[in-house]
Amino acid sequence: MARNLFGGTASDVAESVSGARIPGAVGTVWDGPSDGARQITDLTDSSGAPILQLVADNRGMIPTFYGPASGAERVWVDFGAGRVGLLATNTGERLVQHQGAADPHQDRAYADERLLNYVPRSGADLPVPAGTDWARWVVPTIPDNGGSAWKLRGADGTEYTRVLNSGTLLLDTNGPRPALCIGAPAYGAGQVVLNITNSKSTTATTASVYRVQGDGSVISAGTVTAANVGSARLFSGPNAPSSPKPGDVWVQYG
Repeated sequence: MARNLFGGTASDVAESVSGARIPGAVGTVWDGPSDGARQITDLTDSSGAPILQLVADNRGMIPTFYGPASGAERVWVDFGAGRVGLLATNTGERLVQHQGAADPHQDRAYADERLLNYVPRSGADLPVPAGTDWARWVVPTIPDNGGSAWKLRGADGTEYTRVLNSGTLLLDTNGPRPALCIGAPAYGAGQVVLNITNSKSTTATTASVYRVQGDGSVISAGTVTAANVGSARLFSGPNAPSSPKPGDVWVQYG
């Protein structure tokens, strides 16, 4: 710790028992007022040179000196009339320095260390242990399409991609870019890349109303309508369709 400054004020004097100043008096410094106190010899003058004793000036005033390196806030001096306590005189300056310091209590560094695993700073990595959730949003039980659990907003206030409290995902890009890109380079036939179900979805859901598989196959449980398809239907099997319509195609086999 830094040494504290003592003496040098109008109230710091070397006095006799009767209260008279004693010019040139030699005094000692202690760490307490009791008989069991220890004498402090780890002292320096105002220039930093070591001193063993205090010597009053020609007016009987105690000159400025620095206390022990332990950073003591109070010491006791004795010029023969008993020990008198002295308080550090640089408290105000130290308070100003303390208030201007970036992180004087190290609480910011502590908070940064703790929050690093919860809210990463820009550009930081967030390690997520296996089997845990990185973040959870608790939303109202009643479906709410007015609030968002996650929202991307431009500097001008324009809303882009967001996840509503109801679970609805709205994909809006900031500029002419693909709205949704799904990469599954190791997926093959039979492996599902995109699965839409009309029931509760889980990672083990196999039923679907619309599915895209890793080999590019598109499987729909309902009618697929497109400008280049029209109303034609395609059948295959050993028997003709029971209720054919104009435009239907039947490929017989078996």
